[in-house]
Amino acid sequence: MVVFGVFCLISSNNWLSIYLSIELFTLCFFILIAQGSSYSAEAGLKYFVLGALSSGLFLFGCALLCGVGGSVYFSYIELLFNSKLNVSDVCMPIGYLLIIVALFFKLFIAPFHMWAPDVYEGAPTKIVVLLAVVPKIGVFSLLISIGLPVGLLLIGVLFSLLVGALGALNQTKIKRLLAYSGIGHMGFILWGLENGTFESLQASLIYLFIYVIMTICVFSLVLSFNVYKSLLVEFSGLSRYLPLFSITFGIVLFSMAGIPPFAGFLGKWVVLLSGVLSKSYFVFFFAVFCSVIAGVYYVRFVKILFFQKNSSFLVVTKVLKKELKLNFKKIFLIGLCLYFILFFFFCPHLVFFLISQVVMGVF
Repeated sequence: MVVFGVFCLISSNNWLSIYLSIELFTLCFFILIAQGSSYSAEAGLKYFVLGALSSGLFLFGCALLCGVGGSVYFSYIELLFNSKLNVSDVCMPIGYLLIIVALFFKLFIAPFHMWAPDVYEGAPTKIVVLLAVVPKIGVFSLLISIGLPVGLLLIGVLFSLLVGALGALNQTKIKRLLAYSGIGHMGFILWGLENGTFESLQASLIYLFIYVIMTICVFSLVLSFNVYKSLLVEFSGLSRYLPLFSITFGIVLFSMAGIPPFAGFLGKWVVLLSGVLSKSYFVFFFAVFCSVIAGVYYVRFVKILFFQKNSSFLVVTKVLKKELKLNFKKIFLIGLCLYFILFFFFCPHLVFFLISQVVMGVF
């Protein structure tokens, strides 16, 4: 139902179907997140409350736009917004602002990210993978389709880059760290959309494609390793008895940090290049600065994998529990994602061509 809701969202052409599609996968996620321990129930309740708040803001914004434009089809409202007609100077900007805030909640873009680390920590890891990938694809396609004023997105870009860089520096749990990492990545994706040019939109889609691959790979690795409380120290010294597993983990982390020659570097490079072409020099230097800071916690995790010794408690825990939960599906998925991460930098032509065709369809 989550995937079906996202497909409905992508194919929607009016505000009513968009709202119903968003609510479809939001309610499904509330049920999926709440299944499990008491922490899962708490995470599900937080997701439900803030999801209801964002849905209310979205519905109120849609009501303002439909009231001004007299139609539920957003193509007509966009035409009215860009025309010279005398429309309300208050209702339409406020309507767009409320819709952007609601979508920022769904994408956990700062400063509307407060629910994401808690939900990531409390929800089952399999559901976190779904939450980290599927809604972002649907909501990002919605941002492209409805033609929001791109100037309003710059605040979300700057806050997401800053929060994603600083928020994970003192984290001790893997899922909370990945939540803040996702916030930083969403800042890069949103920046390509904020520039509004053909090259920046293409770069943003490429970054989204690479981000999805890296997220699936890193969470597959976390699911394969039978952690006790999802603490970073539980991965300490992993390279001594699982060297291939640790090398794969290290490659994915370096790619998420944007270190060449992995795919994550290519994603950041094309977004930064599009920012330079759009003459957004301040955001360019700010994004580079935040990327350098964010690289600290990725390298710290690699240090834990390869150079930190196990504590006595962790040794006893690992002896009493099975270390890995690997099957053919996980091995195939990790291998396929790792192949893209390793070789996408050297052969990106096919993906660039396909994404350029998508962007030309938008323009």
